[in-house]
Amino acid sequence: MRVLTVFLLGALYGTSWSAETGSVAPTTSAFPTFKVTVAAPLDESGEIALNGTTDRSGEVWNQFALSRVVRNVTNPTLKAFLPPPGKSTGAAIIIAPGGGFLMLSMDSEGYAVAEWLAARGVTAFVLKYRLETTPVDADAFQKKMSDLIGAHRDVAQALPGEARAVEDGLAAMRYVRSHAAQWNIDPTRIGFMGFSAGGMTTSGVATRYDAASHPNFVGIIYGAMKADAVVPADAPPAFIAVAADDPLLADASHPIFKAWKAAGRSAELHIYQRGGHGFGMNPTHGSADHWIDEFYWWLQSTGMLTPP
Repeated sequence: MRVLTVFLLGALYGTSWSAETGSVAPTTSAFPTFKVTVAAPLDESGEIALNGTTDRSGEVWNQFALSRVVRNVTNPTLKAFLPPPGKSTGAAIIIAPGGGFLMLSMDSEGYAVAEWLAARGVTAFVLKYRLETTPVDADAFQKKMSDLIGAHRDVAQALPGEARAVEDGLAAMRYVRSHAAQWNIDPTRIGFMGFSAGGMTTSGVATRYDAASHPNFVGIIYGAMKADAVVPADAPPAFIAVAADDPLLADASHPIFKAWKAAGRSAELHIYQRGGHGFGMNPTHGSADHWIDEFYWWLQSTGMLTPP
């Protein structure tokens, strides 16, 4: 598997960086200038605590390109997005945004995805999982990002913070399933989806679950899987998507698909012509714009949107 030299840069730039050409020179001069704010947005209220507290006093929110990102998350939470009255299918999904385990892209890989799915009857939860600590100061944060980019990490190996994110993902699965009646959710139709680092989190959740945290389906969007991961005999059906011009993880999705098929499990792989890394719900002006439609159609084909 290719050496991951600019993973965190891609998490930062998202589609604004990759939609047209799929690449940007991985230099420190390419880093954006952040608008730093410590106060969380108003629409971040109503979170569900996974460890007993929703204290956000240490979080740092930045506006970058088309998405807000949050850093220094120490308390994992869920935010629920409910279908309109009378439209619920009974299915549910937990969504893990990406960001190199240093930040979370809350809009394009979180809230916007949840709103789209909820409007079509899928109860959605955006997971704000714990992250590695970063400096509050924007310049110091950018230096830390630059140092990590220069570490030449292999995506098949665990990144700092990945194991903790998977723990939070499994805890989120247990919470939603144990409270399924509260939201009129079918506990046998609860899935998990993630983007980039959130996709790595998803592959961890999809291979390390127990009975209470077993996802019924997963979506791995420009994600990766650890080299030593074993796909269980009862692994959930997987929807996998990536852009062919993703300079970071284009080669990481096919091994996931092969591992699922080798285990005799259901998997569907989409490789779009262009879209770069981090497109999420932002427009790419290409076929990657329809990934969420195809994910929804895949859910329909698996029966996950149909009550038993």
